[in-house]
Amino acid sequence: MRMILTGIIVTVVVAFGAGYVLQAQQVPSWQVFSTDSARVGDPGHNLVGQNWSGDPAAGKS
Repeated sequence: MRMILTGIIVTVVVAFGAGYVLQAQQVPSWQVFSTDSARVGDPGHNLVGQNWSGDPAAGKS
C-alpha cells in the first residue's frame, strides 16, 4: 500500500513539474515564425475588418 501511494505522489509531482516546465518554454507561433519582411504584430487585433458582423451570410443579397 505504501508503494502505491508513493507512486501516485511521484506521478502527480512529475506531471505538475512537466506542466510547469513546458508552459515556461512555450512561445507563441506568431513570434517564432516571423520574418524580416513580414510585419506581424499581435494577431488578436482586428483581423477581419472594422465592419465585420460575425455572420458570413450578412454580406450576401
